[in-house]
Amino acid sequence: MNALLKSTVAGLAVVAVGMLGAYAQDEPDHAAPPKFAADRDARSLHIDGDATALRVEVRQTTVADVLSALAPFNMRYRSSTGLDDVLDGTYAGSLGQVVGRLLSGYDYAAKDDGLKLEVIVFDKRGEVADPASTVVPVRRRPSE
Repeated sequence: MNALLKSTVAGLAVVAVGMLGAYAQDEPDHAAPPKFAADRDARSLHIDGDATALRVEVRQTTVADVLSALAPFNMRYRSSTGLDDVLDGTYAGSLGQVVGRLLSGYDYAAKDDGLKLEVIVFDKRGEVADPASTVVPVRRRPSE
């Protein structure tokens, strides 16, 4: 085989392998599940799996940090209270199960439409919200 033919075949092989690699990355069935890992001082957060089977390991990490790290799994949250409780432990299960365990001790509502999980955290369980001052109009009866 001459040198020109060898270099052409080698170049086509590289292009073909590169295209297959790009296809595998773009194909959702072949895509690797997102992984997240962060270590700071004694704090750590490791997430493995997908939304149907997650494994979350946390050490000295706040609830807010863990919930924020779950964003790649189509999970969004809003909170009207501070989520500053520090967690230590391992949480496993589906996304909804893991979030439910993370929010143990909080009053919250969750909506899962199959595509994304939306969570609203109201307050810590057992805390009484300050009642808002309300103005009630009073009608006086006319004097007779």
